[in-house]
Amino acid sequence: MDRISCDVCVVGSGIAGLCAATAAAEAGASVALVCQGALCSGSSFAGTTWGLGMVGPRTPAPEDVEAFVRAVQGPGGSKAQDAYVRALGNGFHGALERFRAMGAVIEDVEPGHGDDRAYVPCFGSEVQDWHGFHALASVQGLRNQLCKAEVGVAHHAEVVSLLHDPADGAVAGVLALVGPQASPLVVRAGATVLATGGAAAALSPTLASPLARGTGLVMATDEGATCGNLGYGQVMAGILTKGRPAVFNEKVWGLTRLVKDGRDVFDLAGVSPARAREALEAHSWHGPYSRQRVSRLVEESVAAVGGTCEAVVDRPEGEVQPFVATYMDWLEETHGLSWGEPMPLALFHQASNGGVRCDVDGWTRVPGLYAAGEVAPVFAVDRLGGIASATAMVFGLAAGGAAARGVMSRRQEGRRYLCFRGEDGAPQAVSSLEGLSPDGAAALGEALAGRLRTGAHDLVRAAMDEAGSPF
Repeated sequence: MDRISCDVCVVGSGIAGLCAATAAAEAGASVALVCQGALCSGSSFAGTTWGLGMVGPRTPAPEDVEAFVRAVQGPGGSKAQDAYVRALGNGFHGALERFRAMGAVIEDVEPGHGDDRAYVPCFGSEVQDWHGFHALASVQGLRNQLCKAEVGVAHHAEVVSLLHDPADGAVAGVLALVGPQASPLVVRAGATVLATGGAAAALSPTLASPLARGTGLVMATDEGATCGNLGYGQVMAGILTKGRPAVFNEKVWGLTRLVKDGRDVFDLAGVSPARAREALEAHSWHGPYSRQRVSRLVEESVAAVGGTCEAVVDRPEGEVQPFVATYMDWLEETHGLSWGEPMPLALFHQASNGGVRCDVDGWTRVPGLYAAGEVAPVFAVDRLGGIASATAMVFGLAAGGAAARGVMSRRQEGRRYLCFRGEDGAPQAVSSLEGLSPDGAAALGEALAGRLRTGAHDLVRAAMDEAGSPF
């Protein structure tokens, strides 16, 4: 059984995990990053669309930060945590420059176009500071930065349990199963940062990365952390392709016709043409389903005809809006789909609007345990577009830095006695892993992973049912 000792262990290598690992290393901590897929994976790098938007205040000025806070809290409703939203607004611009310096490929708005209505984020009513993150183009630069920062990486390693000190309950690292042989790996750490993604892949069908199965939620709650707002997730339309489904970009809804067996979907669902047009136009300003807006009739009509249909995007006369052109070009280059062609469309679970409750530095209130990214997002009923990626960036950096400072302030040796959660959730001594055969390790890994996945599904599904989700 392999063992690693470090100051900070980061679980996950999406935006939040990469930022947390880099920040911890820059603070002087020794860092190990453990990720289930390849380095740079998770929903941020899933490739279901051309890139990701990142949104923050127009400037760092207090009045712009206040405007941004209002923009987030409007669709977020009473669920949005005020301190968390303010920390996001105040930290956005500094975090963006740090992320860019890490090797992220960031697209900025062309000079003179910052006031274009196209840059009003989903569920927003005012222009914010928009930047595009080109995930796949960023992979090599971000990997190089981790190497430069001397972050140790264990990839294709599934974390199946947090380790903790039975004497005081402090989280003390992770147990992972590595590679096809599920070889046990124990990572001893003074602090652990969960950047495991949301829980959309715990439900089916999903547009999220298959790695976003909500296992971090279960691990955190096992150790006494609390979760909230799990009943509000994002459901959105996607295009069925030969590979992974592709996001149906909201900007094209106003140009779209929905057809099922040659008939208009809205007509089949009993929605009038005028109401259907109103819903499509409203939906062109946000991607996910919203129970709070007339656009809900789009997804509800698709659901009423069985959850699938065909979408036909008609090319407009004259100049094509830049976001629409970028998306349609990407769709044709990547999937061979273009204007006027029937595209098979279905409804998918896309993201989480709830998760682990944290302080603004990512601390879960469990000794030694931090969280960042979609496992610990800004809570919301509807989430302002672009803040998921921004949240992962800002709070990934914050959590990594805080975890490093916490460890370095006490500089204690790795725990001598460690426990993990067994298949039944009971504490098991790490020493029980010694001498396991490869088959035994694989069986243990599947049992532990299965417990986490089932627990995540049950946790999220129960919360959604309680919140009255129609999906």
